[in-house]
Amino acid sequence: MTERTYTIGQIAKLSGIPVRRIRFYADQGLLPNVDRTDSGYRLFDQADLIRLELVRTLREAGIGIPSIRAVLSQERSIGQVLSLQLAEIESQIEAQRRVAVAIRAALRSSEPTINDLRRISEMTTVSNAERVDVLRGFLDRVVSGASVDATWKKWMLEMSRPELPDNPTDEQIDAWIELSNLLAEPSFADQMRRNAEDSVVRLKGDVLQETWQTVVAKSKDAMSRGVEPSSAEAWSLAGDYLEGWARAQGTDLNEENARRMRRKQLEHKPNMQRYWELVHILKGTPLPKPDEVFSWIDQAVAIRLADI
Repeated sequence: MTERTYTIGQIAKLSGIPVRRIRFYADQGLLPNVDRTDSGYRLFDQADLIRLELVRTLREAGIGIPSIRAVLSQERSIGQVLSLQLAEIESQIEAQRRVAVAIRAALRSSEPTINDLRRISEMTTVSNAERVDVLRGFLDRVVSGASVDATWKKWMLEMSRPELPDNPTDEQIDAWIELSNLLAEPSFADQMRRNAEDSVVRLKGDVLQETWQTVVAKSKDAMSRGVEPSSAEAWSLAGDYLEGWARAQGTDLNEENARRMRRKQLEHKPNMQRYWELVHILKGTPLPKPDEVFSWIDQAVAIRLADI
């Protein structure tokens, strides 16, 4: 064993570490076997000098005392603690980047408002990973106890993954705030569940396609003649569509099917439309707009279903 001959002043000079800090490291157990003179002064050796160099290097890398203690006791490797530290630093950088984005957005106006401060709070407290977790938790609540196809949740998560870009616009931040509030509403989860259950039908594609083509052709003709969706002719075309939709299920337009279509069209659709609008704003992609013929048929079907 090497004889301990360095005083604390000498070891401080050799290591470049202040005496006060060396005492602190020793008190924290990072220099566990320090000898003392009869007068009580600490004595160090070459191994202590090497150990101090390692401690200083790890501290300069931002490693905490508990992690350094684990390295020195060989409970963790240097690589392990550096990996953990890197993850922490990258998380802090990401958090600071979000703060900068939010402040930059607030400063676009000469007089930042309470809404600007609200955006700053949102950007500094929630990461993209946490936003995805919010959506996943919402979908878990939706499918709990519901007769919904197992692939539906996966499809919804992929199609509506709420991830903001690196430099989101005010509109995108506001869209997430509105969407997160919507996802927190129990009534919306219930509505999404009913919509998913009403959507679980096995359709014969050829029958539905044939029905759609026929209704579209007749609707185009009606529109060219100035026929309104609220007319008797539109009422009849809406009935043709609904009956074709029922045939595509291998059934007829019975009361149960009519109620399902009514729920989808009149109860679920408004909130679902807003949901997808917010998702598209978040993604920075335009929401596909239905053409005039589709809108005309949609209105005619809604009017007919309203009387069911």
